[in-house]
Amino acid sequence: MNDNLQVTAATTTNVGHAILARLRAAGIEYFLANAGTDFPPIIEAIAQAGEDDGPQALVIPHENVAVSMAHGYAMVTGKPLAVMLHVNVGTSNAICALTNAYRTNVPLLLMAGRTPWTEHAGLAAGTRSRHIHWAQEMFDQAGMLRELVKWDYELRAAGEVDMVIDRALTISQSDIQGPVYLSIPREVLASPAVPSSAPRRAAPTGIAHPDPDQIARAAEILMAAENPLIITADVGKSPAAAGHLAELAERYAIPVITHVPRYLCLPTDHSMHLDYEPSPHLAQADAVLALDCDVPWIPATDPVHPSAKVIHLAQDPLFSRYPIRSFPSVLSIAADAVAALPSLSEAMAGMDGEKITARRSRVAEARAEVRDKWQGVRDKARQAEPIHPAWLAQCVGELLDDETILVNEMGVAAPHADLTRPGRYYGPSPAGGLGWGMGAALGAKLAAPDDMIIAAIGDGSYFFGNPMAAHYCARAYDLPILFIIVNNHGWGAVRRATKAMYPDGKALTGNDIPLSRIDPAPDYEMIIESCGGYGERVTDPDALPDALARAVKMVKEERRQVLLNVIVSEVV
Repeated sequence: MNDNLQVTAATTTNVGHAILARLRAAGIEYFLANAGTDFPPIIEAIAQAGEDDGPQALVIPHENVAVSMAHGYAMVTGKPLAVMLHVNVGTSNAICALTNAYRTNVPLLLMAGRTPWTEHAGLAAGTRSRHIHWAQEMFDQAGMLRELVKWDYELRAAGEVDMVIDRALTISQSDIQGPVYLSIPREVLASPAVPSSAPRRAAPTGIAHPDPDQIARAAEILMAAENPLIITADVGKSPAAAGHLAELAERYAIPVITHVPRYLCLPTDHSMHLDYEPSPHLAQADAVLALDCDVPWIPATDPVHPSAKVIHLAQDPLFSRYPIRSFPSVLSIAADAVAALPSLSEAMAGMDGEKITARRSRVAEARAEVRDKWQGVRDKARQAEPIHPAWLAQCVGELLDDETILVNEMGVAAPHADLTRPGRYYGPSPAGGLGWGMGAALGAKLAAPDDMIIAAIGDGSYFFGNPMAAHYCARAYDLPILFIIVNNHGWGAVRRATKAMYPDGKALTGNDIPLSRIDPAPDYEMIIESCGGYGERVTDPDALPDALARAVKMVKEERRQVLLNVIVSEVV
C-alpha cells in the first residue's frame, strides 16, 4: 500500500475510539458488527481497548441477524444496542430486520460506514484504496431506509462524536421509540479524536400523559355501553401497562381481544381474556377501545356494530406513519397506556354495579364458548399425524414458567399454548418481515442470560433467519437456545391468503398450492450440528413431550443449542 494511505495509530486515538467510548459512557453493553473496508479505525480501536473498556464487540455474520439481535435485546430490556454495518451493501442487507424494528417501535442505533470521499493520496487519512470504493458510493445512502428510522445523520467532524451519539441514542429511546441511523465516512472514522466519558447531554423524554377531558369522555362512552370491547396488540410491551389493563378489565367486566399480539397483553387465564379474533364479537360491541393496536380488525371482512363508538388510545393513535389507515374513531387519545389506563379506570369509578354484574355474566358465557371451541380442536389434535400445531402449542405451553421466554415466529398457535406471564412472550413485528425469530431469540438470551429461551419458528421463516449465521452466534457467544422448527413444508400464510382470495380456485384443487411449498425439505436438524448443536427430527405426536423435555434439559444442563425439527400438518 502507498505510504500516504497508511495511518500510524500506535500512540493516537481516532474517531473509532471516541465512538466506542461514547457508547460505553451511555451504557451500551454490546457492539454488534458486520465489518467491511470502512472498519479499520474501529478495528484498531477495539484492538487497543482493554477488556473492561466495552462495549463488548461481537462479530455477527449476517446483517439481518445483527439487527434482529438488537431487536430481541431491546424488547426484553427496553434498552438499545449499537449495530454497525458495511456502507450501503451492509445497510441494504439489514433493511428487512430494520422494518420489523421500526414498526414495533424498538430502540436501536444502526451505524454504517460510508464510502471515502477522497480519491487521491495526501488529502485525508482513510482515502479510497479499493476498487469497490467507487461502485459502493451513493448520492444518498440513508435514503434507502429513511422511512424506517426516526432520525438519520452523517457524522461529519471528529469533534461532533459525543453530540451526535448522544442525540442518536436519546431520540431512539424517546417516545415513540424506534431505530436511528448514523453513517460515518472512513476519513472521519480515521480522524484523530479524544475519547470522552462525560455524562450524556440529554435524557430521553418521559411517558406521554393523556388529556383529562379525553379520558373523561372515554369513560362516559365505556360506562354507557352495554357490550364494550377492548382490542389490543402491543400494550404488553410494558408489563406495567399489561397489569393496568388486567385491573381495568376485571374491575369493569370489559372483555379483551388480543389481536395478533406482539407481546402478552393479558394472560389467557384472565377472566376477561375473551379471544384472539375480533370478528366473532365485533357485531355485538357498541363501544370499542382500540388500545395500542394498529389493526383492531379487518374492515373488508369483520362486521362492526353500526352505531359502535370507537376509541383509539396509543402514543400515536392515528398511526400517522402508515400511508393509509381509515378505522373510525370518535376519540383519539395520544398517550402512553402506563399513564392512561389508571386514569381511565379512576374516571369510570362511578359506574353502576348492576351493569358490571350483567356484563360479567355475558363475558363468562362468551368466554366459555370460545374455550370449548379451542378444547375441541385440542382433543382432536392429540393423536393426529402429522403432528397437529395445536398439540405442539399445548406441549410448548407446558414448558413455560417464570424463567422461560418464548419467541414465537409463525411457530406456536397462541390459543393452545396457555400464555399467562406478561414480559415472557414475544411475537413478530406487524410488518411481517420473516427471519426475525432466530436473531431475536439470540438478543433475548444476551439480555437475560439465565433464562431459558425457546424460539418457535416456521420452516419458511427459518430460511429467512440466516440460520448458519444465527447458529454460529449461539455457539460463539455461549447463547444456548431451544429452536423448534414448525415444519409444514412451506409458507402457511401464503396458502391461507390464497384460500381466502380464491376459495374455489384452481390452486386449491391440487395437492400443492404453487409457490408455497418447500419440498424436498432440508434436514434442518443437521444444520445446527455443523455449529456444535444437537438436532432431532420429531414426527410422532406421542414422542413430542419427551423430545421437548430432553431438549430443555440439554440446553439447561449442557448449555448447548438444540433444534427440534417438528413435522406438522398444514392445519392451524
